[in-house]
Amino acid sequence: MSTETLDCYILPSAKMPLLLPVETISEVVAKPEIEMLTKAPANWMKGHVNWRNQRLPVVSYVGLHDAKLKAKSASADDTLLVVLNPIPNAARKTYSGLLCHGEVKRITVEPDMEFGEVPEDMDKRYIEAVVKIAGTEFIVPRLVALGVAFSYF
Repeated sequence: MSTETLDCYILPSAKMPLLLPVETISEVVAKPEIEMLTKAPANWMKGHVNWRNQRLPVVSYVGLHDAKLKAKSASADDTLLVVLNPIPNAARKTYSGLLCHGEVKRITVEPDMEFGEVPEDMDKRYIEAVVKIAGTEFIVPRLVALGVAFSYF
């Protein structure tokens, strides 16, 4: 186990907030203009956004876990687009967008964090770990699995 701290972002999510190292995120865009898919093959496929002259796929992390859960409308005032840096070892070697709603916060994670159990009602393919920090549980997403989801666009 590492003895170094790790700077991370907390992203709000429906069941449990996400925890991502700062190196995985390129930018957080408030109120993005998302071209929603009219007939998406899957609930988690939200659409595309133009970011820095690039067309990025936009995914709902909530939708990856539960097809019945509906993400908020993309026109909501608290909608954020978290632009992920290219994911190492992923099929798609480009930037991609993760839809989220609420406030994104930056924290420093100490090396002595505890690990929790993945909830039974969540798809384990998209979860690297569940960590506990100051009594709150966070999901660490499996980035390679997210890369596979982005490759369907």
